[in-house]
Amino acid sequence: MISEVFLSSVKKQKNRLVIYPNDLFDQRVQEEMIRADEYKSYFVYAEIDFGAVRKALPNDQEGKFWDAVFKSFATKGRGSDVIGMLENDEGIGVIMLDSKMDGWDRLVGRIKEFSKNSISNIENPLGTIKAFVYPAYIDTESPAAAQESIS
Repeated sequence: MISEVFLSSVKKQKNRLVIYPNDLFDQRVQEEMIRADEYKSYFVYAEIDFGAVRKALPNDQEGKFWDAVFKSFATKGRGSDVIGMLENDEGIGVIMLDSKMDGWDRLVGRIKEFSKNSISNIENPLGTIKAFVYPAYIDTESPAAAQESIS
């Protein structure tokens, strides 16, 4: 179920972020998986669950969390990033094209920056986010790539 705080943040945001509905977002994820497999590229996929965020924060801080997330996407995000609703509107998903975990880590750093004076423990909601790189393509000729696959 869509968080009312999330909906409120979407309605009042002035940043003109496009949030795909679930069916189109799922299709976009599948297209990016095919592209990544075909061209040996990669992307970060992340899911932010509304219920998990709600449980991780005091009631008065949930809106501030979503404001920080939207501000991060809008002011520091890349035009190629894709945001969409998850199945049953239980959260939002993020696709960061041609990015590895360091790109995701930079976005998390921005969220922390935008929430530093408004959320008592930002690690709690951030710890609920699931993020990974797709696919696990590794350039076997590159020692750095092999090291990256170990960590």
